[in-house]
Amino acid sequence: MSRRIRPPAASTVRIPRQRGGQPVIVVLSPEQAPSLSSRAALAVGRWVWKHRRHWAPTGLALVLLILTGVVHLIEPRTAWALAPLALAPAGVWAWIARRRPAASRAAKTWRALITAAVTAAVGWVAVAVWFGPARPAVGLAWAVLTLVAQVAWLIASSLTTTVKESR
Repeated sequence: MSRRIRPPAASTVRIPRQRGGQPVIVVLSPEQAPSLSSRAALAVGRWVWKHRRHWAPTGLALVLLILTGVVHLIEPRTAWALAPLALAPAGVWAWIARRRPAASRAAKTWRALITAAVTAAVGWVAVAVWFGPARPAVGLAWAVLTLVAQVAWLIASSLTTTVKESR
């Protein structure tokens, strides 16, 4: 290859002569730099993986959104079996409140808020299975519940402390 037709960025590779006079075939494929969108997707993916514990409620909400869509397509009447389950968190809350009363007002408030959020989430699942998660009102309810769960998760994780063992 002469210098006139060789691209300026190509490097020269010298291969010693082989015995028997057989020609050596070398296949070089140019490596292209990743595109900007693939680099951005890789950076976002790494960031999400690094902080996956903080985004657990959002991941669970996405799984529930897809699952309710599939169940709605297969058998929407499943919602009639799921609807009574929406009252289960209130029953569990009443049972726990009776067995172990909250020590402080803040604990009582957190228990009530968690019960209300779980009741709303289970009720949303039943509604999404019946009407479909693609309806605007159901989608808006999903977004609001996901946002509330994510914010509560981040607040609760910042309030709790973990003790690390020192060796």
